[in-house]
Amino acid sequence: MRVTTLFSIRRLLLTMACSCALLASSMVRAEDAGSRYSTDLPKFAHLAPLEDHAIDLQINGGQDAAGRKLTISAWQAVEDAALKTLLPDGSPHPLAHISKIKIASQLYANGEIDAAIVMAEEGISDARPYLSSYPVDLAEGGALLGVLLTQKGDPGRALTIVEPTYEQFLRLDDGARAKGFAIAKSNLEHSLSQINLRLGRTQPAITYQKASLDTREAGLGPNDADTVAAYYNYAQTLRRAGRMEEAEAIARTAVERAIAHVDPSHPSYARAFEMLGIVLANTGRPIEATEFLAKALALKREYEGADTLIFGYGVHNLGSIMLQRHKFAEAQPLLTEAEAIMSRYQGKASSFPILALAYNGQAALALGHPEEAVRLLSDARIRLGEDTRDVEALSRIMPDLVRALLIRGEHDGAIEQALFYEQQVAGSDTADALEIAFATLLRIQAQSTGEDDASLAAALAVLDTIGRSFVHGQSAALEVRHLAAIDLVMEIAAQHEDADLMLSAMSLVSESHTRRARSRSPEQAGDVDAGFAAALANRDTATGRLEKVDRALLRAMARGEVAEHLRVERENARAALRIIDASLHRRFPEWTGAGERSEPSISELRSTLGPDEAIMAVSPVYYGAHTLVITPSAARIFKIDATQKQMIDLANALGSSVRVGSFDEASAVALGQLLFTPDMLQQLSGVRSLRIYAEGPLASLPFSLLQIENDHSDKNWLIDRFSLSYMADFSMRVSQPDLNQQGDDALALAALAAPKPFLSEQAQGVKTSASPADIAKYFARDSIDATAFASLPPLPGAEAEVREIAAKGDWRSQHIFIGEQASEAAMLSEGTRQADIIVIAAHGIVAGEVEGIAEPALVLSPADDGSDGILTASEIAQLELSADWVILSSCDSAAGMGGGLPAFSGLAQSFQEAGAKDLLVSHWKVRDDVAAFVSSQTIINYRNGLSKADAINAAIKALRDDSGIEGAKNPSVWAPFILIEG
Repeated sequence: MRVTTLFSIRRLLLTMACSCALLASSMVRAEDAGSRYSTDLPKFAHLAPLEDHAIDLQINGGQDAAGRKLTISAWQAVEDAALKTLLPDGSPHPLAHISKIKIASQLYANGEIDAAIVMAEEGISDARPYLSSYPVDLAEGGALLGVLLTQKGDPGRALTIVEPTYEQFLRLDDGARAKGFAIAKSNLEHSLSQINLRLGRTQPAITYQKASLDTREAGLGPNDADTVAAYYNYAQTLRRAGRMEEAEAIARTAVERAIAHVDPSHPSYARAFEMLGIVLANTGRPIEATEFLAKALALKREYEGADTLIFGYGVHNLGSIMLQRHKFAEAQPLLTEAEAIMSRYQGKASSFPILALAYNGQAALALGHPEEAVRLLSDARIRLGEDTRDVEALSRIMPDLVRALLIRGEHDGAIEQALFYEQQVAGSDTADALEIAFATLLRIQAQSTGEDDASLAAALAVLDTIGRSFVHGQSAALEVRHLAAIDLVMEIAAQHEDADLMLSAMSLVSESHTRRARSRSPEQAGDVDAGFAAALANRDTATGRLEKVDRALLRAMARGEVAEHLRVERENARAALRIIDASLHRRFPEWTGAGERSEPSISELRSTLGPDEAIMAVSPVYYGAHTLVITPSAARIFKIDATQKQMIDLANALGSSVRVGSFDEASAVALGQLLFTPDMLQQLSGVRSLRIYAEGPLASLPFSLLQIENDHSDKNWLIDRFSLSYMADFSMRVSQPDLNQQGDDALALAALAAPKPFLSEQAQGVKTSASPADIAKYFARDSIDATAFASLPPLPGAEAEVREIAAKGDWRSQHIFIGEQASEAAMLSEGTRQADIIVIAAHGIVAGEVEGIAEPALVLSPADDGSDGILTASEIAQLELSADWVILSSCDSAAGMGGGLPAFSGLAQSFQEAGAKDLLVSHWKVRDDVAAFVSSQTIINYRNGLSKADAINAAIKALRDDSGIEGAKNPSVWAPFILIEG
């Protein structure tokens, strides 16, 4: 018996989605199934060598265009001979029909989609009477046709063909099921899953994909390479359904089984790593995801070769992740390479080359190159064809194409494309709410004269849609399409001078970061409290109801239909959700994850300002850049005369220079003058205290470094003009004056300093792992590289620092933990939990700096109670603190949680989640003597009656001018310290 794995089909079915797995299919000659059409029978023996030759070419022949041409010719020879070989009823031998299915797979690989569809449909229709003799081939054809029609944007038609094939397949008798049945059945179930997913039928998609996995486990065993493929296919379906925790668990299982049981040369091995990377990217960990995707790509390069379709998919996946991480410049060459490879193997009109072009165009626009964006996106649009019904592909192309045309001033072209896109979206039953709302906004903006208010209402609808899209998925980052939509909303807000709309857009971006950084999810909390879990499930149902009716309303509006009943239904659904949220907040006050968005208004923010205070928010998210300035009497939007890319380049150049001890004065002046124009400075006249909210690399840059005039003066820093503090987000907290300002000198102090160093013997025997292959330990604590902690330098100034702070004030109580006592137990003590001011003078590490620590952490003393001395951000978030102020006299304490999250989302946010109000943190590694001076002088200034912001400002000025510390005048020494207000 001869059973052969078809790599061509595995590659074919991989294209169902960017991360779809390689599915195996078995080809069994008809005679192996005991068929009456067997080519081993004398009357059909002349077909055997032709069939064998075609099978051999399909499996072992070249997988390039030339090889496929030979394979097609071989199957055509089988078809021609079979057509002349008549059965007793006068019909041709069924190989004539089976050959068409084989030819269709080769045409698809060539990118000849339409021809492949025709050939596959004919083959399936004509071969259906011979299902019992050719079950695997018919299943292969059904799965293939499902792929083709779904790719063409016609999943409904695909369902009408694949579903009956599957039902007939299940009715086969045991004899027909003997060879290859499990693989063939699993392939059909996979195809039905993907079709249903494209139709928006999430639960049937999950059910079919789980059936595909169960079929393989039963037929092949749990550790077979093709069963591993089914595991990561199931993970992909769960991911697309938004069930991320389940998806990650299944993807991890795939990797663990691949490592234990699959040869690295098998495609399933690399794909398992790739799928876990994709899931990690969708759960807010794109940095970790990049490692898995890069490993998968290296495996593909080694075992498949760089000039293969499977390698092209790997490059495409990695490029997509770099796009998600907003590494647009790094994404572009990857996407260019992916497009070239996939065009060569699939044809330029195939979906993945088009998708690579679209993503490349998005990156070009984000990099400030609208001309290049128009070229790439127009090419993608033309390749789709005028009669396309693929709204999903259009939605990756059209918004940025319309926007790029508007930026270039090509209004007629923008209107034409916007109208076409809105028409296609309105006529689709699969378009999601954002696609509908964004299409309407693009058309209105393209047609706008700048004097009407229709774009304002449409912009608010877009923000509302995006806000609901992550209302319970705090791990999910904003996608590029979200950023593009928000960026257009910001532009509209600036055009209409609508400060509240600008604040809404900025708040949405801010909240997405806050949710991603939160250490405990509602689902995790629900695991602890069954009542909480039930309440969250109830909320999920209510949210789904709101999503459904809002989607229907938006589609009706886009079609120009009267839909008052839908508006009423939507308001009722919103009201029901508000009642559920209120109940959740009342019954579970610890709940912070899944509540409805709390968006401050301009008037609310103004009410928090003193007469000489102002808020400045700058949030460049995609193409343009704007600032919003709020004073007690007014709010104004200022358009920055630079693209987002130019702003980020300046911020990166300046930040990179000070982190290595130098100073890029040209970037400091250029960025300062872009942000603080004469018009804005006029708006800020009379302002002494400036609270800053910034996005991206700007958030990792202390604005004290900026210079607003190019006069080379040592008093030309922004810190000499304003007393600066920073906002981690826009969330509204109860306004309370500083405890120091209430006239109460009797404050409680807790301080931890100079933790006991890790000894080298503590590092012995600790197993470490630098490979993401060891995934059970990748996010765990048993792979900590303790040798890295043993090599940390001592902190000789830390003890003197906290003792000076303790001696300079009339404290109500003091709890000082030095050396061995500066442990995790000290953080849990009553004295620390009740302290008004907490000072921690210890080493801080950023996410990924030490192997085994995937988040920021403080290095305290290891203790005999079993605590390892590593206090991570997620552990900090679970403390119960009441501190008015936490002083983190440690390195990198302003850093993000990792995984691409912004500054302030790590230790700082974790302390605020634990109950602390304000924090003094640093943006980069700081010297022990400098940190001691700044933190102690800041506390002394504060105890002498200054506000926190003024206390830090005065301490930094004293460091620069009066401390006598060597190098103190260098910006890299004095600039990293900032105040984050809660």
